[in-house]
Order: sequence, then structure tokens, then C-alpha cells
Amino acid sequence: MTQTQTQEKAQNLTRICRVENGIAWITMDRPEKANAVSTALLTDIVEALDAAEATPGVSAVVFAGEGRHFCAGADLSEFLAEGAAAFRRLLNAFREVCIRFETSPLPIIAMAQGAARAGGLELMLCCDAVVAEEGATLGDAHMLRNLLPGGGNSVRLPRTIGHQRAKWMILSGQSISAAQAQDWGIVTRCAAPDRLRVETLAVVADLTVGHRDTVVRAKSLLVAAGALGFEEALENEIVHLEQHADSPVLKQSLAGFLRG
Repeated sequence: MTQTQTQEKAQNLTRICRVENGIAWITMDRPEKANAVSTALLTDIVEALDAAEATPGVSAVVFAGEGRHFCAGADLSEFLAEGAAAFRRLLNAFREVCIRFETSPLPIIAMAQGAARAGGLELMLCCDAVVAEEGATLGDAHMLRNLLPGGGNSVRLPRTIGHQRAKWMILSGQSISAAQAQDWGIVTRCAAPDRLRVETLAVVADLTVGHRDTVVRAKSLLVAAGALGFEEALENEIVHLEQHADSPVLKQSLAGFLRG
């Protein structure tokens, strides 16, 4: 990478990722395209998360979209220009972002306004919490363009809201309100427009009570629970606790608790 390219990358990461009071704010910054995700944007998100995780003192990530909308989904112009190869390239990058969100040692909180469609909803489902503006709407929307989910909605959506509701959202392509999404378990908290940031910070505070080592183990358990059988998941829980039992973090915490 040339010096010019390095400087451009640094400027871009600064544009989409800033650290403020121990919170890394990663913001999709394509408002002119409703933050439609391209392969380049997904690469930037991974690099921004790398930077956040490596920054001392950062305890959480807020993931947001610049402008009126959270995210309209994938940038379809890539598909029209390159066909099937573009699908695979973009969706591999998309899957990497989702897995990184789910396995990050930092809680990832989505802060959403406006529309979250297709890939926008898929990104939400990989976050540890979602705070949505009261006027926000969420939908799978792939069917409206004769597309299929490729970023995880056919897997994560049924696990989040149940198969019947997921079938309705995917097959109809219709969107739901933030309040309905909260009732169905996608959204953690709804907020008035002027309270969106405040309520997001409140949820960040809720999810950062534990030490980073404990948080990453808990997130690992929750992700694995969806892939393992019932008894396997129960055993996995005990195994993780056994591995955690000798950690200085737990010993210090228990000693403090017992001292009163």
C-alpha cells in the first residue's frame, strides 16, 4: 500500500469510526444511497472494528447509519455490473462483518433511524442490542426485488422472532414498525428522535457492567446455543464456566462479593 493509499484509508476510518468517552461509534457513511452496503464499506467496517477492539479503554461499539436511514441493504449496482461473482464477494464480506459483530469482545449496539431493509435488518440481527427511533421501519424486503436473503435473515430471523413471523416477513417483503419490532424481539428499545442518542447510551451502560473477558465468553455461549443441540448447549455452558473459573477477573470479583 502506498503512502497516499495509507493516508486515504486512515482518513476514511476516521470518518466512519470515532471514539468518545470509551465508546467507539462506527457509522456507515453513504447517506446519498441510504447507506447501502458495498464490499468496500463492509471492509471499512471490519477495519473500524479492528481499530475499536485494539483501542485501550473502549468498552462498547455503537453501530449507526448517517443521514435519514439506517441501511437500505446491499448496493445492487455491484450485482448488476458483475453478476454472480459480485454476490459471492459481497456476501462473504457481509458474513465476515456479522460474525465479527457476534464474536467481538465488545458489545455492539445498533442505533437506527428511518429504514432498515434487507441487509440493514441482517446487520441489526448480529448486534447485541438495537435502539430504534420510534418512526423507524424494519423489513426483509428481498422478495420485493425477487431476491433471496444472503446475509443471514433465513437463519437469524426465525431464531429471533419465530418461524411463522419470519416466513411472513420474508415471503411478504413487508416492513414493520419499530414498536412491532420491539414486541417481536428484534428491537431492544424505542426512542423519540430527540432521545435516540440518550437511550442508546443508556443501553450501552446496561451492557458494559461486565469485564471484557466475561462479556466475550457470554456472547460465545449465546451464539453457540443457536447451533448446538439442547444438551450440547448445556454442556457447553458448563465447559465455558469451568474455563472461566480460574480467570483473575472472576476470582477478584468473587472475592469482592464475599467481602461484602
